[in-house]
Amino acid sequence: MERNKEVRVGLSKPYTTYVGASKEILKDTNSVELHALGDATANAIRAAEMLCSLGYATLEKFDTLSVSEPDRSGVSRNRTKVIIKLSKAIGFDKAYNDFKSSRPTKQD
Repeated sequence: MERNKEVRVGLSKPYTTYVGASKEILKDTNSVELHALGDATANAIRAAEMLCSLGYATLEKFDTLSVSEPDRSGVSRNRTKVIIKLSKAIGFDKAYNDFKSSRPTKQD
């Protein structure tokens, strides 16, 4: 079964959480999409920037769109949505292994 290639980015967690999740998906599938709505778009952009700058991913596509959804009172309002498609960078394996080997291991 193929793993889901989509990471839904929110505001409740720091962007580094989405960096880690995206790295694990890239390791298995070679591509990942970060999806975010409204204010969470900043987290998605920061995560994508970090993945690219650290050598894990390359930017394939950056889409923005407006999504209409009802608020609590039923009034329709528009929200910005971003979809950032990343692919595994050529240097992914080295960056991934270097990071794993630099982390301290837990002692029992």
